[in-house]
Amino acid sequence: PPPPRPCGALAVALAAAILVAVPASAAPFVPVDDSEVLEQLPQAGNSAARALRHLHQQLAHDPSNLELALRIAKLDLDEGRTLADPRYLGRAEAALAAWPDAADAPASVLLLRAVLRQSTHDFAAARAGLARVLQQEPRNAQAWLTRATIETVEANYQAALADCGKLALLDMGLSPIVCTASVISLTGHAVVALAALQVAVRQNAAEPDAVRLWAATVTAELAARLGQTALAEARFADARRLGPADAYLLGAYADFLLDQQRPAEVVALLHAQTRADPLLLRLALAETALQQPDAAAHIADLQSRFDTARLRGETIHRREEARFTLFLLHNPAEALRLAQANWQVQREPADARILLEAASAAGQPAQAAAVADWVRTNRVEDIALHRLLPPTL
Repeated sequence: PPPPRPCGALAVALAAAILVAVPASAAPFVPVDDSEVLEQLPQAGNSAARALRHLHQQLAHDPSNLELALRIAKLDLDEGRTLADPRYLGRAEAALAAWPDAADAPASVLLLRAVLRQSTHDFAAARAGLARVLQQEPRNAQAWLTRATIETVEANYQAALADCGKLALLDMGLSPIVCTASVISLTGHAVVALAALQVAVRQNAAEPDAVRLWAATVTAELAARLGQTALAEARFADARRLGPADAYLLGAYADFLLDQQRPAEVVALLHAQTRADPLLLRLALAETALQQPDAAAHIADLQSRFDTARLRGETIHRREEARFTLFLLHNPAEALRLAQANWQVQREPADARILLEAASAAGQPAQAAAVADWVRTNRVEDIALHRLLPPTL
């Protein structure tokens, strides 16, 4: 699989089944026949999608074909990440159904399943699966990288650095540098991390596009956190050349544009990206800032999607829902509740920011004391967070 993205911002969730979105007041729709079509997935008519459908049909006739199952699961995982569409991840999980988490499960299956569980923020299960992978294959770079990502999201920075160090021992080129820089940028060394990333990217120009995209995106986000907007813009441009359809990148760049008071560019960027909830959220924020008529319909659509996710028992988009509730529904008390619940699961700068914003809007700045402690303890460098931190905390 490609390098894992930050869990909260990736914005990719695993749906247990392909469900049609229904209003909160409606009963869940249950098809009466396996052949009934609920919805056509995007890009269904292109050759790659047809080839993938054909592979799924082959697997249905030969479900114990490990090589075929892994190929399909990886392709679906790639598509799910690129499009931020959880249905592809559900298909990836289904492709691996013939190999439960038994003691003799292949490491390749355990790894893919751990990546899927990371995407749903089931970090404990993901970590357990990765531990089993590393028992079988101590030199599995993807397992070390995925575990480092989880440890970073949970603010276990020493453990994350140790896992990044394992990558360095495997002669992985650019990956261990990006991994390490991502961690130390949150522990008082953001300027050093940014400088190291820029040098490493120049010295590793022959790396695969997926790794270079990851490095460029991390560099751009870090530059933005430090207030170096020109550098952030340049690195976002590099990333967009490498992965113009990457959903995580589109969301990160849209956030940068919103912070720079450039909502019209967000609308131009995302007007056709309405399938992914995180991207629709940013589009609606930009449309609202511009007082465009499409904003109302997109806000109603988002409300329906969040209500439907709640019916399915999903809680992985709390950061996005908190932002939606605060800035589009103007309900700071509920936004604060969601942001606090989200902070219990993941602790990235974006999670800290929405908690600070919601606590301030609700007139309860003390409710963001955990963020203030995290910033002080780790010496987090982020101009947006420092502007929001109340002086009393």
